[in-house]
Amino acid sequence: MKLKVLGCGDAFASEGRFNTSFLLLGNTQKILVDCGGSTLIRLKQEGYTAEDIDQIIITHFHGDHYGGLPFLVISNHFEHQRSKPLTIWGPEGIKEKAHALQEALYPGTGPLLDELPISFKEFIADAWLGAEDIRVFSKTVIHSPPSNPHGIKLEFEDKVFGFSGDSEWTDNLRPLAEDTDLFVCECNFLDKDGPGHISYHTLIEKTQLLKTQRLMINHMGSAVIHANDLKIDRMKDGMEVDF
Repeated sequence: MKLKVLGCGDAFASEGRFNTSFLLLGNTQKILVDCGGSTLIRLKQEGYTAEDIDQIIITHFHGDHYGGLPFLVISNHFEHQRSKPLTIWGPEGIKEKAHALQEALYPGTGPLLDELPISFKEFIADAWLGAEDIRVFSKTVIHSPPSNPHGIKLEFEDKVFGFSGDSEWTDNLRPLAEDTDLFVCECNFLDKDGPGHISYHTLIEKTQLLKTQRLMINHMGSAVIHANDLKIDRMKDGMEVDF
């Protein structure tokens, strides 16, 4: 399995990094995990199109994690006349939030979400959803409550990928990381936790609780990006991770 880092930045694009979005490249499908506002730009920079995407998984309703959906919708319609199915997974209300965002950014284009072959699936916390080709598990995490924050674990082509979404430390991260081949955890701050976010200092104390084959951090502020001698691998826009 390959993961292409389209963006691993925070909400403020610290050090010029793009919004959070990961592209999982399987043999049969291409899956986006989160779709921040810069996602279509990054897809095209990497040689992919909106039509290439088979599944999109949204962790929560903040612009740097789902704000790119309207751009993918208009690209699928006007550039590609998409005919193959696209599934968008997310927290409760994902369909309504997608429609509202579409209308806010491109008034009058909301009906495209019904005209294109797009289906929506809502998470059920603490439960696996899906079929043999892709299964998604989710748990609530601690972030801005109105954003309905979740972390996810994804089974796809004999690999297991986990992602914290945006969150403070919570023991709910432990089952999200358990038995994963790769777990990506947010790490916005270096020495001190902030509301809704984890610091490297806290994460390094909790690392032994995250039972994953490989741990990487994303959603980093400037201090984490520039820190020396960190003991956890940092993501970087454009990098490709084999797992």
